[in-house]
Amino acid sequence: MKKMFTLTLIAATMLATACDKEQPQQNQDNPRTDIVLTKAQSDLCLKSNDFTFDFMRILAAKDKKDENMFASPFSLQTVLAMAAEGAVGDTRREMTAALRLSNFSDGEIAGYFKTLIPALENVDKTTVMEVANSFWAKQDIKIKDDYAAKLRTDYYAECKELDFNSTVAASAINGWCSAKTHGMIDNIVDKIPDDQKVALINALYFKGEWSTPFSESANYEDNFSNHDGTTKKVTLMSRETTMGVYLGKEASSLSLPYGNGAYVMTVILPDKGVDVNQIVASLNAETWSAYRFGGDRYQVSLSLPKFETEYTAADLCIATLEDMGMVSAFTRAADFTGISDTRLFIDQVIHKAKVKVNEKGTEAAAVSYIGMRTTSVAPPQQHIYFKVDRPFIYAISEVSTGAIVFIGVQRKF
Repeated sequence: MKKMFTLTLIAATMLATACDKEQPQQNQDNPRTDIVLTKAQSDLCLKSNDFTFDFMRILAAKDKKDENMFASPFSLQTVLAMAAEGAVGDTRREMTAALRLSNFSDGEIAGYFKTLIPALENVDKTTVMEVANSFWAKQDIKIKDDYAAKLRTDYYAECKELDFNSTVAASAINGWCSAKTHGMIDNIVDKIPDDQKVALINALYFKGEWSTPFSESANYEDNFSNHDGTTKKVTLMSRETTMGVYLGKEASSLSLPYGNGAYVMTVILPDKGVDVNQIVASLNAETWSAYRFGGDRYQVSLSLPKFETEYTAADLCIATLEDMGMVSAFTRAADFTGISDTRLFIDQVIHKAKVKVNEKGTEAAAVSYIGMRTTSVAPPQQHIYFKVDRPFIYAISEVSTGAIVFIGVQRKF
């Protein structure tokens, strides 16, 4: 027996809205097509999502439990994979293990990013998805030609020389990040340490309009129950729709498509009385598959908050990655001789992400920065209410591969 939501009455203006089909409009000029991956690349994509879930679970446990979180572990994994291309021996083994990619060859890992990056950018002409990578080296360090060539070829990275001691070095890096994120993230470093020799950066930018936008006239104000027990008045976007909803034992979910349906936002709403942190901790390939693909089709009274969230993980990034098994890369025992004969280790990992969700759609961006320094058949429809008025999880993913590009936990307003 499917459980039902018993939630407060939704505003009459919303209930009077005509029912629509929550399906992307197929445009002959912009049809949704699957991204074609090899078997190894499909398996690697699943493991990439494992990294996402593990990273968010460990980070959430370390961070303040009542704060909002928004990140792109995919961005972080990409920049770490770039660094791992130059790692040797135990350092590389630890890095690939922490990235959940131990069972894949060097060529399969590089081939995955080489295939996926342009595919993510081109799968929907009406949705903007941009992936940018860069590698910055101090002028006095010799970078191996084959390493730079691999970054350019497989990761589409810009390779630049930079005087890290210059007062304009941080400005140059921040300017690159701002340009690649369309101004959403304009500062990733305040100052570059004097002995930092190498920086690797990934920037993601996403802008998608809902396949079926919300009408501003249907918005209404209501209370959101924050994680700490307080309440806050928020603006809820609302509409009547018919769509698939997954009704799980502890949480329910639905997926809202953007553009031609190649990208969706999956909203995971814990049942009343279930802690959102508990659901974060339970995320894995199996639970994500259930949440993402949804369940039976229902007539749904949907209410979703408008919100903006910005999140920075700096001090906790290295500690989280160490808990995931990446240890030597952050010590003077690190071996990155695939990058340069100059001894290097990672001393700085910064991740910053920002998201805006409104009636038209979603705009999101993320930057991941690594600094390296030297060392010596459907059932009858039922009508349910899906009112997001308490802490929830949301993720933006590409439909055919399941690749998660952003994920967040909204605990409060």
